[in-house]
Amino acid sequence: MKATLRRVAGLIGAAVLAGTALAACGSSGTASSGPTSLTIWSCDGCWGTNFPSVLRQFQAAHPNVKITTRTIPFASYDNTLAQAFAAGSGPDAVWINTSGDYGLFSSKGYLKDISSSIVGAPNVQESDFYPSEWKEVVLAQGTFGIPIDTGTRALYWNKTLFKQAGVAPFGRTASWQQVLNAAAKINALGGGVSGFRYAGGEKWAMMYNNVGPLVFEAGGQFVNDAGTQAYATSAAVQRAISYWDKLAGYAPKSDLTEQDQSVAASAFADNKAGMFYNGFWDIPTMLQANPKLQFGETLMKDVTVDSNTGGWILSVPAYVSSAKIPAIRDLFSYVFAPQREISTTSIMPSVKASTPLDKAIAGPQYQLFWDILKQHAQQPLPLTRNMYAEATAILTAVQQTQLGHSVPSSMTSLQQQLEGMVK
Repeated sequence: MKATLRRVAGLIGAAVLAGTALAACGSSGTASSGPTSLTIWSCDGCWGTNFPSVLRQFQAAHPNVKITTRTIPFASYDNTLAQAFAAGSGPDAVWINTSGDYGLFSSKGYLKDISSSIVGAPNVQESDFYPSEWKEVVLAQGTFGIPIDTGTRALYWNKTLFKQAGVAPFGRTASWQQVLNAAAKINALGGGVSGFRYAGGEKWAMMYNNVGPLVFEAGGQFVNDAGTQAYATSAAVQRAISYWDKLAGYAPKSDLTEQDQSVAASAFADNKAGMFYNGFWDIPTMLQANPKLQFGETLMKDVTVDSNTGGWILSVPAYVSSAKIPAIRDLFSYVFAPQREISTTSIMPSVKASTPLDKAIAGPQYQLFWDILKQHAQQPLPLTRNMYAEATAILTAVQQTQLGHSVPSSMTSLQQQLEGMVK
């Protein structure tokens, strides 16, 4: 069976731009004074399908606020935002990707510090959000956005292939050695079956799904939380990279440069891959491709367990007039109410009180992902301006070790590169 899987939550954008003007339809009052026009930009598919109706409801309660929206294909989203910010003209509120963009755009002065203007409004207080999510937006130089959503990850294992290979089912956690042993036995089945699959040519897949989790599981970090110190030559990092080289050896060689994350999920749904590591969003697409698919989820464990996470942040560009801030504050306060945030996000909500309201990803197959969010979700790298460059350097170094370069020499070279970025 061949299946084409597409990750939800807007990670693959449509190839067209969409603009929608949302007219006011009510007459009740608002805290904002005077007529205000707001434009909101997002990538295609990044907000929930019911978000436009939330905006219509907001305007019914705030008739002096007129909202226009624009969605942009994911593939061109970053560049479109960068051009608009540099030109000082674009949206008044904007979806920002945690992976690189938040730290980069804030460091360039493209985003407004809203720590004293919007933070503290009803539903926009630190206590409303998961600590791991709020931690992402608070930088040394200010708070430049509010976390919208998040996504957690775990190891998927194929029950059919485990049974065929005589591998005992995993529990809630599985040691590194258990995972490695399972990969070896499943790989030995032959017939085009691989013990493990991954996308190894894309920097964010490498950080969020591959070596990023392993480094934390080994008790280490590539870069400290403050973004000021690198640890590529630490024993924990080198142990994680050495283990990754072994695990990746049970995947096709083509995975080393594969950039499409859906390839691993597709092989898994086709009962051609024993394991892969990714988020909960793969569940509906895998089951659509193969309704009879039998799978389990587990947390890999060495010194500890870990799951990397990333999501979207709602920000205000620096050029936005202070006269618009009251209306934007009202908007943020409205959409981050627990019952409305479910309509705002298309992944997991970052507001704690929203979690029990999210029925779209309810059920036992999602419980582990919710538990990760509550307990130990974190970013693989701090959200600094250097995140892009750091992720690229790590990707290159890890690929070199998979091609036969020694782990100590590759990590020494990586350490030198990271030190040049964090200082």
